[in-house]
This record gives sequence, structure tokens and C-alpha cells, in this order.
Amino acid sequence: MSESDRSESIRHDADADAGPLAKLSHAARTAANVVEYLRFGGLETGEEPSPFDIVMRTPLLTLRRYFAGEAADGEGAVRAPVLLVPPLMLSADVWDVSPSTSAVGFLHQSGFDPWVVDFGDPAAEPGGRQRTVTDHVLAVSDAIAKVREVADAGVHIGGYSQGGLFCYQATALRRTDGVASIFALGSPMEPLSLPGVDLPEEVFAAISRFGVDVLSKTGLPGWAAANLFSWTSPVATAKQRVQYLTALGDRDALLPRERQRRFLAREGWITFPGPAIAEVMESMTNERFVRGGLVFDGRVVTLADVTCPVLIFTGQYDAFAPPRAVRDVVRGLPYADVWERCIPTGHFGLGVGSRANRETWPTVAEWVEWTSGRGERPTKIVDARDTGVQERSQPPSESILRQVVNVGTVGALAAPGFAKGVLDRVGGTLAGLANEAVEQVPRLVRLERVGPTTTVSYGSLLSQSHEQDPDAVCLFYRGHAYSREDIRREIDDLVLRLLHVGVRRGEHVGVLVSSGAVLLSTAAALSRIGAVAVLLRPGSDTATEARLGRTRRIVVDGEHLPVVAGLDVTAHLVGPAGEQTSSGGHGAEGVSELDTIDTSLVRIPKWFRPDPGRGRDLGFVLFGDGSDGIRALPVSNSRWALSAYGAASAAALTEADTVYAANPMYHPSGLLLATAAPVAAGARLALTDEFDPERFWTDVRQYGATVVPYTWSMLSLLVAEPNRVEEAHHPIRLFIGSGMPVALWHSVVDRFGEARVLEFFAPVRTDAILAEVSARKIGSVGRRLPGTARTELAAIDPATGGLRYDAGGYLVRAKPSAPARLLVAADRERPQWEDAPMRGVFGPHDAWIDTGEDFYADADGDLWPLGRASDIVVGGDGPLRPRVVEDVLSSLPDVTMVVVGSLDGRLFAAVATRDGTRLDTARARTALAGLSDAASNVVVVEVDRIPLSRWYRPDMAALRRLVEKKLSKK
Repeated sequence: MSESDRSESIRHDADADAGPLAKLSHAARTAANVVEYLRFGGLETGEEPSPFDIVMRTPLLTLRRYFAGEAADGEGAVRAPVLLVPPLMLSADVWDVSPSTSAVGFLHQSGFDPWVVDFGDPAAEPGGRQRTVTDHVLAVSDAIAKVREVADAGVHIGGYSQGGLFCYQATALRRTDGVASIFALGSPMEPLSLPGVDLPEEVFAAISRFGVDVLSKTGLPGWAAANLFSWTSPVATAKQRVQYLTALGDRDALLPRERQRRFLAREGWITFPGPAIAEVMESMTNERFVRGGLVFDGRVVTLADVTCPVLIFTGQYDAFAPPRAVRDVVRGLPYADVWERCIPTGHFGLGVGSRANRETWPTVAEWVEWTSGRGERPTKIVDARDTGVQERSQPPSESILRQVVNVGTVGALAAPGFAKGVLDRVGGTLAGLANEAVEQVPRLVRLERVGPTTTVSYGSLLSQSHEQDPDAVCLFYRGHAYSREDIRREIDDLVLRLLHVGVRRGEHVGVLVSSGAVLLSTAAALSRIGAVAVLLRPGSDTATEARLGRTRRIVVDGEHLPVVAGLDVTAHLVGPAGEQTSSGGHGAEGVSELDTIDTSLVRIPKWFRPDPGRGRDLGFVLFGDGSDGIRALPVSNSRWALSAYGAASAAALTEADTVYAANPMYHPSGLLLATAAPVAAGARLALTDEFDPERFWTDVRQYGATVVPYTWSMLSLLVAEPNRVEEAHHPIRLFIGSGMPVALWHSVVDRFGEARVLEFFAPVRTDAILAEVSARKIGSVGRRLPGTARTELAAIDPATGGLRYDAGGYLVRAKPSAPARLLVAADRERPQWEDAPMRGVFGPHDAWIDTGEDFYADADGDLWPLGRASDIVVGGDGPLRPRVVEDVLSSLPDVTMVVVGSLDGRLFAAVATRDGTRLDTARARTALAGLSDAASNVVVVEVDRIPLSRWYRPDMAALRRLVEKKLSKK
């Protein structure tokens, strides 16, 4: 029996033996205490709070400095400053509830200089109910700067619950400037879950969204917050209240804990502003804290910028912030040493009460001493990364209830018969598909409805997303964040400028700029007008592309203005003119500068209707290089929309995703995949003007990229890079693109852990899309996505690659596992532009487009690429497919990239290896000899690197020159 229990027992025994008078006295004391409790909500303790001075006051915070007159210790040395940050729902007094449980008092007695951020009660502050998370993070950053200025030392900052999140975010915003260390008490990285209730994620998410929508407008009053936390442990709360009421006769026993009880029961709770609730839930549900992509005042922030040591406190019995959710912060802190102290208590016990004074604050004191270089490491802290790795190695189980409800949701959303098509075509296990079906089925339905007369375009999809949520962040570019409203204003402004210079619906307008953001907004503005965006490639033959694109007008930046100076086109300058242009050189004369147009004076033509494009209308013109030179690649609005919805569905994109796009928009993968899919899904787009493998992981962490479109050469460069710290627990879940060599595919999967590879093949000039959504068959491009054009495999001659015909003149359908040509059904209602479909192919009335791509189908119907038919080389030793040679040589050790080409009638294989390694030429020749006689004659040439175009494809012209130079030296 404890001393207090023994004393209480003695008092009760004494009262029992004292007779009727003592019992009457006890009843009187109880009655008096009950009256005081009913009138004031508790008993008056007579305790005084710790003294503090106000050092700084702003509309958002009051900065308190406790025991300000004792900032130096007894020997005159400056005490280490410790800044404490409360959560939004609790007042700043949480750090000084009572003398016996005061955090600031303990820190002061331990030799530190305690400071506290006081946000005040939003319900009582002017504009307080409209505060956002950004407001609070910026305020904490200002407080750090002030404490550092006054104390002239690095600041140790600590927060309780959401206050800990503020500490992480403010430190990241400051890039750790001025912060010596962080300690966080029960700060979860994900929203509160319902203990013991296993709702399907989609259902729980829907409930959460509804609640957040309501609370974002009303906020959460203090009384509601108090009840919410009581409900997380209702049995314990009820038990404590009963014990308190039955003990009201013993005032001396209740007083030591009375201030704490009153604080947690009612007095300590304050209003949680509605906008802040919405931001917190968005960041948590979309894992922004651990992935990256936090946004404060238009600036993109990642926890990866935190480099100081971090100590997390977890409560063994914490139902609000389970240890797993608190430890998850290690995924977002690649450069910080993260330690953990687990305490056998609940959420409140971590920061308030006798347990906190016995375990939490002594550990904090040891932590500050250690991280300041004046003490030993606290004995009871452990490496949080070790604990987290063990915890994440156990895959979560899925209940039968969750699977049943998810599958039922699919059935409810899908039209009769369509769900079966999704299950049959998309593949994967039933449970695996159902988990994503709620998001994907509506998109697939829209995909099937895209037709020639459908009103659809790039501009219209941007308008629809803006209507749904204008404040949502949609674009990251050069470290800044832009909302849908920001983008709408920029596009509409550019529309007025283009209308002023005479751009009309249906007109072909060239665009030649370096900035990906400018290219994006210009293409969107042209789409809004109904004009055709002819996306010219920097560094290519602009004159030829302008002619093939049928454009007489080009929107150009200052860098490329000299390129169009000699062309017979009208040039419209976008952005700054540059030195040469502003001085009148390089064809500046006669150039209209769009930025100088006063949009307030622009008269909108009567014919103008925003976003008039229909599916059959031409939306874009791209360009490609073939054996016959540059080719124009027309893209209709329906073609663009099919790719947008198809890619979004195949990649299972949601608003939680961020797509990192280094593919330029003037390349098919950039237009039809990287920039289209985020618009269709409402996901964020992180845009970069060039792919830099050395900076790639920094960008991924900053923007919180989860999906990365690729050309295979990009990933070859990335895999060749040394391992980096940021790769551990990286946020990428999917690489999506086309043309991935099998050996590279294996390397990507082995190197980047949980990230999958999804091959997404969209044949040029067709409405077909193939995707290997299961990601189980390395090397396969999968099957046709539902809602896209039908495909068929036609038999070919294995030696020449020519199509095979039967006696009636019809094409022969290919047998399983046999080499075949991919054909795509031509829609008679859609214009074919420059491609004339083949008619009477398998029957007298059908029409198909020959893609020129060869595949073979496995027993499941999945397609495996063999390369283009035109690439087959037929010689005296038999036919040879370059792709086969590339796959064989790519599998050799230390090989990073292989490209096969021809030079003077001879095939060569250019091979690049990792830095510091050499190609085993003998092994390469042996591998080729084992392939075929024709392959054994391929000339193997080792090169330092494979030259790439600005759109990250092998630059064959430059490569041939390099190989020719290499061979001439032999």
C-alpha cells in the first residue's frame, strides 16, 4: 500500500471511530465541496502559476519567457533555451498546469531557459476562427528567430501532439536554421482512427471527408474538443469521474491533482479553427508530413530539410496517437537522427501529470544536455529507425468485412456488365482491385464515354477541376506552389492576350519555349480558345516542324526568338525579352510582346466561347523522328482525354498523389501521360525543366512525388547513380512509362523497394492504350484498357516481319506466343488525319490502323514487345531485331544503357557502363553469339555515355557520329 493510500485509510478509520459528530462534520465538508464543484467546476487550490514575461506579441502569438530574471545559472552561464509549443486545442497553460506538474518549472529547476508559444484562444482573438496551419507554422518560425536572437544560442524546441508537428514544419521551413534539436510528445503522422472498428478505408475516408467539410466551416469548439478526447477512452473517463465524486469529502486528497483535472476536463480546451482542421486532415490523410509537398505561403516544404537530432515520445497506451503513427515520422526525416522514448502511459500522460515529471521531463533535460554537447546520451532512448523498420515489416491484415464492403462498392458504382469488364481486363486479385475501385471506376466510365462529339479538351478539364476545389494546390514549379485558382487566372489572362493579337478557334499556333510552366499555360490557353497547340521542339528543325504543323503564328520566349527570326511566321513574345531581343537584335522588329498588352482594354470577340473543343477536334500537334525524317503527330482532344483518363486509372491516381514530370510536354509521354493524368485525377503536378539524376531525390522529397513518368533512358541514368540517403523510405509508389528494358526493370524494382513499374503503351495516332496494371510480369505491356480502341494481333512472317494473308486476301490472326503485328480498330466517326486505315482486313467491312509495332501474346492475353517492324534487319545470316540485342547486352554486369543502330549498313551496339567500370567485351560477344548468327555480327562499341535528346531519347545522329569516331580509331 502506498503512503497516500495508507493515510487515506487511517483518515477513514478515524472518521468511523469518531462517532456521529465526526460523521456530521464529514458530511458538511462534503456538501461544501459539492457546492463549490457545482458553482465553479472544481475546487480552489490557491496555487499560483509560474512567473513569465511577454517578450513578443503579434496578431498570432504571444511569446512567454518564464523566470526571465534567472536566464543565467548561478555561475553566470547562459541557460540553454527551450521553446515549448502547445497543440491548437489546448491553451499554452498546458506547460504550467500546476506547480507539481509544471513543465516550465521542471526545466527551470534543471538549469534551462523555458519559453512558451501562446496562440491564445481563436474564439476570442480577432480573425482567430479563420486561422490556418500556415499561420501557426509561420508564427512558430518567428518565435524561434526571436528566442535565438535574445538567447544568442540554438533553440531546443518541443511540442505536444500537434504542437510537435508545428515544430517539425517550422524547422523544415527554416531549413533547421536556429534549431538545435526537436522533441515531440505523441505527435502522430496520420489522423485519429477508431479503436476496435475495422471500417474499409474508403468508407472511413468518406466519413472523414464529410466531417472535415463540416468542421472546416464551423471549427471545433473547446467543449467539443474536450468531449472528443474523453470519448477516445470512455471507460477510463467515466471511472475517473465516479472516483472524483465519491471522494469529494476528502479535499486534501483531491487538491494535489485538482488543477490538472480541471484543465483536462474543461478549462484547458480552446477552439480549433476550421481552416486549420481542413489543412491538418489534408496533410495527414495524404501523408504530406512523411512524403513531402507541404505548402506554406506558396513555398514548398519537406521534412527532409530537418537535419537536427529529433526525439519522439510515444505512449504505450496512447489511443489518439498510437506509437506506430508517431514513429512514422522517420520516413520523412532522411537526414536527421531520430530517437525514441516509449513511456507506459496514455496521450495526456506524456506531457502532463506525475508520470511526465518522473519520466518525460527528466529525459528532455538529459536530451538537451546531450545535444548541447554537455552530457551523455539519455539511457532510455532507442533508435527510432530500428523500431520503425521492425514494425513496418509486418504487413497489415485485411478483414473479411473490409473486402466484402470494398467489392460491394465496386458493384454499386459500376454499370451492369462493366464491373466484370474491369475485373477481367484490369487484372489482379479481387481484393487488390477492389481497394482502388472506388476511385478508378468513375474514371473508366468517363473514359468509355469519350466520343467524337463529347465536349472535352485540356482547357475544359482544367476548368472542371477548378470548379471542384479552386484552392487546391495543383502545380509545383521551381520550389513554388500554385493553386487551381492561380492557374485559372494565368490562363485566362493569356487567353485575353492571345485573342487581342488575333488567335482564332481552329487556328494552328506554334509554341516554342524552354519553361515547362509557360508551355503548360500557353497550351491550356490555346485549348480554351479552341486553337490547335503545335508544340515545337527546342533544338529541332523548327522550320520543318512549323511547316508540317501548318502554323503561321508562333508563341516564343526570348531564348528562341532568334530561331524563328528567319521564318515566314508571326512571332509573339511571351516572358522577358532578354538582352539581345530588347536591343532590337535577332529579329525583334515586328515581334508583338504579349506581356505588354493591357488586358483591361481587350475586347472579347463575339464568337469566343471558352473551352469549345469536342473529341473529334484537333487539339495538339507533336513531332517525332523516323527513318524518313520528322513526322507530324496530330493529337485530337479525344485522344488526349483517353490518355488522361487511361493513365490516371492505370496508375490509380488520387488527389493524394503528386506526379513528378521531367518529360517535356512537346514529347508524347509528356503531353499524353505526365501532364494529362494529374488533370484527370485531380492530383498534383511537380514540373521540372530537365531530368537531373543528382537532384532527383531532392526534388522527390521536396514535392512528395509518388508517381514518376519515365522514358527508359531516365531510369538508366538514375540507377547508375550511387545510393543516396533520401532513397530510404522514399515516397514513390509507381514508375510509369514505356520502353523499359527487362534488365533495367529488374534493377529498378530491386533498387527502389516498394516502387512498382507500370508499362503504359499508347500507339501513336490511335485511340488504344495498353497497360500492365498488375506489375507482376516484368517486360510485358499488359492488355488494352477498358474504354479504349479495340486491338488485334495479325500474323507476320518471322523472317521479314511482313504481314501474312490468307487465300482470300484477308490478314491472318496471330496464334498465341507467335510474333504478330498490333492493329488498332479505326473509328469511322473520327477523322484519321494523315493516317489512312487499312480496310477489309479480317472481313469485308472492317478498318484497322497498322501501328508498326510487333508483339507476342502469352496464354493470359498479355502482350510482350518485340520492337518496330521497320527496325528488323534482314541479312545473309537471317533476321535480327535490335530490341533483342539490347535486352541481352543490358543484362550484363555494370551495363547502364544499350542502344542498337546502323552505320554504313552495319549494326552496332553502343554500350555505356557505370562510372569506373569497363565492359567485358568477350562476355558481350559470347552473349550475342549465343543469340543468333546475325547477332554475332553486331559491332559492340563501348562509350562513356549515350547522347540523349532534350526529350530524353537516344540522339541517334549524335550517337552515330560518336560510334564512327570510335571505330575510326581502331
